[in-house]
Amino acid sequence: MFFATFNPMTADEVNTKVAASPKATSAIPLTDHLKGRSISLKLEGEFAPKRLDYQILDADTLRVTENDAEFDRVPYSAVKFGSITLLTHIIPGTSRGWHIVLDESTELVTAFETWFGISVPVGGDLFGMKQPTHHRDIPREVQRQYYFGYATWDGSLYQSAKPEKLHTTTNRLEGRGLHWKYSCGCEYLTYFPSVVCSTNVDLCEPRDTVTITYPSDYIRIDDEHYIYAKWGVEFGGEMWLEVLNLFDMKSVGILFGFDENDALDYEINAACIEVTGDAAHLETITLNGDKAPPMAALQGKGARYAYRPKDMDPPMTREEAHEAAKTQRIFDFGGPNIMMSGNTLPFVYDLVGKTFKLTYDHVQTPYAWSAKNTPDNLLLEYEYDISGKDTLKWRAPGGTWHEEKYICFEPARDIYFFSHMLTGDPNFANVSHAVDISTGLSTCVYAKIGSWTSDWEVGATCLFGTAAGAGIAPAPFSRRHGFTNDLVGTSIAWAYSDTMSSIHVYSSPESYSWTIFQDDNSGGATWSSPCFYIKLRDDAYLFQWVEENCNGGQGLVCFNPMISHDGGFFFGVNHTGLSLNITGAYSRKLGKFDIMKYFDK
Repeated sequence: MFFATFNPMTADEVNTKVAASPKATSAIPLTDHLKGRSISLKLEGEFAPKRLDYQILDADTLRVTENDAEFDRVPYSAVKFGSITLLTHIIPGTSRGWHIVLDESTELVTAFETWFGISVPVGGDLFGMKQPTHHRDIPREVQRQYYFGYATWDGSLYQSAKPEKLHTTTNRLEGRGLHWKYSCGCEYLTYFPSVVCSTNVDLCEPRDTVTITYPSDYIRIDDEHYIYAKWGVEFGGEMWLEVLNLFDMKSVGILFGFDENDALDYEINAACIEVTGDAAHLETITLNGDKAPPMAALQGKGARYAYRPKDMDPPMTREEAHEAAKTQRIFDFGGPNIMMSGNTLPFVYDLVGKTFKLTYDHVQTPYAWSAKNTPDNLLLEYEYDISGKDTLKWRAPGGTWHEEKYICFEPARDIYFFSHMLTGDPNFANVSHAVDISTGLSTCVYAKIGSWTSDWEVGATCLFGTAAGAGIAPAPFSRRHGFTNDLVGTSIAWAYSDTMSSIHVYSSPESYSWTIFQDDNSGGATWSSPCFYIKLRDDAYLFQWVEENCNGGQGLVCFNPMISHDGGFFFGVNHTGLSLNITGAYSRKLGKFDIMKYFDK
C-alpha cells in the first residue's frame, strides 16, 4: 500500500457503490437487542445535528430522523460489546453515514458522522503560510466529524437534565503499541506515538510491511473502554473505527471505504489485542488530553490534522529535478534546513593530510528499494587525499582527481563519518562513508537524485567493504559491517535544537516513523518511510531513510547509544535546488516494543 497509487474515483462512482452496499457485513454475530426501542441522541458541537432520533424497527432496519428529514426502513448493523453497542448505517440516497458508539451503562454517546470526498490544496503548506496554486478533488476519501453527547429513551437517566461529563478526547493511549489479530484473519501492529496520528504495519500482506501513518482520533469512554479511529489519508481514504476493551484485550470495529480495486469495504470485525510495549510520552503527567488536540488552527466541518506531503511538494519530472539540482547548497549553513541545529556532533579534522583507499563488495542488499536504486556502473573503489579541513580529493583508482567540499564527524572512537558530492555525476550523486580505522572496515551509502519509484526523490544503496592506508588496522578477510535489527522496536526522542524535536519509533525491520512534538510536548504531526539499519559496532549504528511519498530527501546519521547522540547528513532536491547539509541531535530513550517475534516467523 505504501507505494500504491489510488484512483481518486468520481462522486458518481462513490455514490453508486455505496448505494449498492448500504449495510455493513459482519464476521461476528450482530445484535437485535435494541429492537422496538426509540432513542434520541443529544449531541454537542458546532456542526452537531439539532435532532438525531432512532426507532429500531427490527434486526435489520431502523427509522432515523435527522434534523427535519425522516428516513424509513434504513438498513443498519449493530454489535453488542459488553455495555457498549456499536451501530452503523448510511443515510439513504447519500454516501453519508452515522457510526454510533453507545455506552448503555452510562447512556453516553460518541457519534461519528462520515461522508466521502474532499478538495485539497496543492502547493501550499501545513500551516496556511504559503498559498496553494490549485486544488485537487479526492471523492473516494472518507471525511468525519465526531460529536459527544448522550442518549435518552423511556426510563433513561437524562430525561430532565444532561450528564455532568461526556466522553472526551484523550492522551491515555499515547505511546502504546498493540498487536491485533482480527476475526477475518488480518494481523497488524499499531503504534500510537501521537495524539493525532497512529502508525500501522500490516503483517498479513507482504506488500504492506512498510509502516504507514494515519491521522487518528483517540477518545476515552472510561478506564476500560476507548475509541480509536484512523483515516487513510494518502493511502486509499478508508476509515477504521475501533472500540477497545482493555480489561479483556478485545476490540470490535468498522472498516468503511474503498480498497485498492475501488471496491467498497463496509464490514464489522472483532479482534484480540495485546500490548507490545509502551513508550513514555512527555506531557505534564496531570494532563489527560481531554481538551481539543493543540494542532494548527483548523476550521470547518471535518477539519482535522492531515499531512499531504506530495501536495505540499508537488512531484517533479526527471528534467525538472535535474534542472533544479544545478542550484546547489553544499554545507551551506545559512540555507534553509529544519533539521540542522546546534546539536550536531563536532567537526573533526583527524583525516587531514592522510591518504587511503576504500574498497567495497558489490553485495546484494535485502532492501528492494536499495537494490533497485543501484546503478550498473556503481563505483566500488575510492582513493582519497584529505587535503584540508573542508575540502578533499577523491578519484577512482588511476583516474582523475576531483575536489569536493566535505564534513567529517567522529561519532564513536576511531570511526570517521564523512560525506561529499560526486561532481560531474549525471544523477548528482552523493556518497557518505563510515570508516572504522580500528578494524579496517568501511560502509558506503551511495545516493542519487531519482529512485525506483520517483524521478526526483533520492535513491540510495549501501555497500560494505574495507579501508587501507597508514594508521588503519588490517581488515579482516571474512567480516564486514552489516544490516541489523538491534534498533527495531525501540522508541527514541531526538532534540535537534531548543525549538525542534521529534520521536522516532523503529516499527519494523525496514521502516520507521517520526513524530513532531507539539507545544505541550504531546506527539503531533507524524509520517513514516522505508529505512535501513546498519551496525558498525556496539557503540555505532548507521540509520538511513528517504522520506518517500513525501519530500524525497535522504537522512543518514550515525548514532552512538553510549553517548545518546547522533550526527549525519541530509541530502535531496526540491524546487529551490539541491542541498547537502548536516544534522544531529541528543537522544532520550522512551521505551521498547516487543515486536521482532512477529517478523521472525
